[in-house]
Amino acid sequence: MKLSGWGRYPHAECVETAPRTETDVAKVVAKSPCIARGNGRAYGDSALNDTNTMSTRHLNRMIHFDEVTGQLTAEAGVILGDVIDAYLPRGWFPAVTPGTRYVTLGGMAAADVHGKNHHVDGGFGNFVDWLDVMG
Repeated sequence: MKLSGWGRYPHAECVETAPRTETDVAKVVAKSPCIARGNGRAYGDSALNDTNTMSTRHLNRMIHFDEVTGQLTAEAGVILGDVIDAYLPRGWFPAVTPGTRYVTLGGMAAADVHGKNHHVDGGFGNFVDWLDVMG
C-alpha cells in the first residue's frame, strides 16, 4: 500500500497492519520492527515503515472519562475531533489542540503537539498522566 504523510511527500510502499485488540498489537510488534500510524496527519514520513506500518485506526476506544477531573483514558487511535464532540457538550475541552481536529491522541503524544497556548501551558505531554507502551 502506498502511504504518505499529510504533506503528501514522500510516498512509500508500505506493508500496513491494522490490529483491533491489545493481543493483536502484541503479535504485530513481535513480528518485526514497526511504526504506529494514526490518522496520517504528520507532515513528513514519521509514520512510514516499508515492512510493518501499524495503523491504529481500530484502536479508537475511549475507555473512561472522569467527569470531576476531566481525565480521559483512551486508546492511541482516538481522533481528537471525537474527543471534542463527546466532551465539549459536557463542558470539557482539551487543554492543547493543534491546527486540526483530525489527529489521533497517540500521534499527539508522539509529536508532543502544541497549540496557541504552548508558551504558557506547554505541549500535549504536559497534560498526559501516563502512557502504556508496548515494545
